[in-house]
Amino acid sequence: MHHRLWTQVEASRDRILGLCQDLVRINTVNPYSGDASPGGERPGQEYLAPLLSDLGAEVELFDCPPDIYQRTGILGPRNRDFSGRPNLVATFDFGGDGPTVVINGHMDTVGIDNMGADALEAREQDGWLWGRGTTDCKGGLTVGVSAIRALLELQTPLHGRIIFQSVVDEECNGGGAGTLSCFNAGYTGDVAVFVDGNDDHLTLGCGGCLTADVFVEGQEGHAALGTGVSAIEKALVTKQGIDAFKRARETERPECRVNLGILNSGKHPAVVPGSAYLSLNIVYDVAEAEASRATTGLYGGKPIRDEFERALANAEATDEWLRAHPSRVEWVKDLIPYTQSADDPWLQRFVAAYCETTGGPPVYDRMVAWSDAAHPVALFGVPTILYGPGLEGTAHSSDERVEIDALVRCTKVIATFLLRELGQC
Repeated sequence: MHHRLWTQVEASRDRILGLCQDLVRINTVNPYSGDASPGGERPGQEYLAPLLSDLGAEVELFDCPPDIYQRTGILGPRNRDFSGRPNLVATFDFGGDGPTVVINGHMDTVGIDNMGADALEAREQDGWLWGRGTTDCKGGLTVGVSAIRALLELQTPLHGRIIFQSVVDEECNGGGAGTLSCFNAGYTGDVAVFVDGNDDHLTLGCGGCLTADVFVEGQEGHAALGTGVSAIEKALVTKQGIDAFKRARETERPECRVNLGILNSGKHPAVVPGSAYLSLNIVYDVAEAEASRATTGLYGGKPIRDEFERALANAEATDEWLRAHPSRVEWVKDLIPYTQSADDPWLQRFVAAYCETTGGPPVYDRMVAWSDAAHPVALFGVPTILYGPGLEGTAHSSDERVEIDALVRCTKVIATFLLRELGQC
């Protein structure tokens, strides 16, 4: 049966490639990307909905609740507008007492304005598919849909359920609102397979990420008269506190990087700037999140936030203006980290499917960036497998691409896992 499944997937290579090309050609850029004309997730969801319905799924499209972060206890971006940006959930119910397997990927992508005219061309060349979303995460969505379709085309008896989720707002300072909304609404299971992985590896977790916006006050004045207090100069004092915090963290934890990504100020060379804006990311690890839970009752980065604010206060204490007008810190989000034990029974069952399909053991890794695969594990207690066809290092870049062989291989592995768990043969 498994050999027939693999042969079937191999024969569907062009169809798998075509599905990924179709998805890439749809502009689903996150509305908060900064692009002039982001497409939003809806067009991609509306493309998938009839396809999944034709395969026999019960399909639902629904927006994230405006208060989804409050509902789930996550520090997420404020005032995020989710209207008209639906999640897609497709449920395949085969009956019987089999398990429920969730397959999850995100539809939104980062921006394309700085990528060039061919960002959505979905160009095939030398065994690769190029374009925005190929790696992050439309290649993964393609694999999930193709694995389900291959399983159904076997026409073998099945039991249990598959819940396919195509979610919104993972990118562009999003906090995984789509995944949170699906699981919070009860679309959960015995195990979740997140297809946002890279390099055909099994990823056993990711770091957490804090985002801070820092607002520095100056006083506008006329440059020729020498009046005013330059917010740029004061922001450089504040930056000294950020630099000290960065040195201390990266000395103790080299992988927990601090990146100041934005420093904006000023309107005109003749005007002393009255305000400055800085924004940065702070990566942290699972051990720190666990320590926070032990001391504060909150799983996440609360002690790191306190440490950061102390570092700014120490730097600004050296400046007379800033002592009277300290900077203001707004915490945009706290994306929690997670770890998945390699000894988890569900992970071992997936490994068995992987070994059977590929003929060798998988490579294990941890994701340097963040994944919303953290939410099912940390908040809902669902064992989670992070596995997919993406090419490490190309997500969000101008040369984003995915290997076509990886699309086919990952489809075979996930389809094999589904057959082993849901098949009655």
